[in-house]
Amino acid sequence: MTRTGCFGRGDILFSEGDAVEGVLHVRSGSVEILRRRDGVEIVLGAIHSGQVLGEMSVVEKRARRSATARAVTDGEVEFIGSAEFLDRISRSPENARTLIERLCHRLHDLEDRFVEDEQRQQPPSARNSLGESLVVQNVMLAADSRGLRRQLPDPLRVDAVPFLVGRAALPGEQAPPRALNLELEDEVPLRLSRNHFAIIHHDGRYHVRDLRSTLGTLVNGRPIGEHFGSDLAPLVAGENEVVAGGKGSPFVFFITIVDEGNARR
Repeated sequence: MTRTGCFGRGDILFSEGDAVEGVLHVRSGSVEILRRRDGVEIVLGAIHSGQVLGEMSVVEKRARRSATARAVTDGEVEFIGSAEFLDRISRSPENARTLIERLCHRLHDLEDRFVEDEQRQQPPSARNSLGESLVVQNVMLAADSRGLRRQLPDPLRVDAVPFLVGRAALPGEQAPPRALNLELEDEVPLRLSRNHFAIIHHDGRYHVRDLRSTLGTLVNGRPIGEHFGSDLAPLVAGENEVVAGGKGSPFVFFITIVDEGNARR
């Protein structure tokens, strides 16, 4: 089933907890994605004209929406029912490839976690779902917010990638699925996931990959993660702003790539 409709600024297109019946194709305007955590409204990012929202919920056959979609501007949206959307994907090699890549990343994540549980004393493989394992000299990580500087007062040289950033486990909480390279403290309302994002090397350049965090990651203003079209965003030479945990999060980083050509195995 497909239908179109107009929306106005501030309109709710769907709410957290609503049944998943299809996807939204934003034909014009902008829509922000938000979640409520401990009574606090957190904006995760926005999608714009030409983008699709909710495709992974359909592919993974989830019963309920895990976030709210609210209009930032006036615009028009096309609602595509689950069956129709999957049929369209089958006719679009490009869209099918994107979905397959995301699902493969998630499958590799599960495989890696099983291996890590069984072989925690073994050295890491040269390649896994987080890309190439490299010794590097040209990547710096620094805090770009007052709250984060209390935990990360000085710039940190990243010696190897993948480099994982996340939250220390709370009392009674299990340790993160993957070992962290940078472990940070957080408090309610929690913005940082135990495994939040990783700096990786993929297809010859550096990227940030969201690790299925609860609130996603903004990379140079682009949202990635569970509620958006990709888990991966490229980094550029020079400074990159990375915000973990949605707009207004205290976890704001600068990742500086001095010279991508100097990366070496």
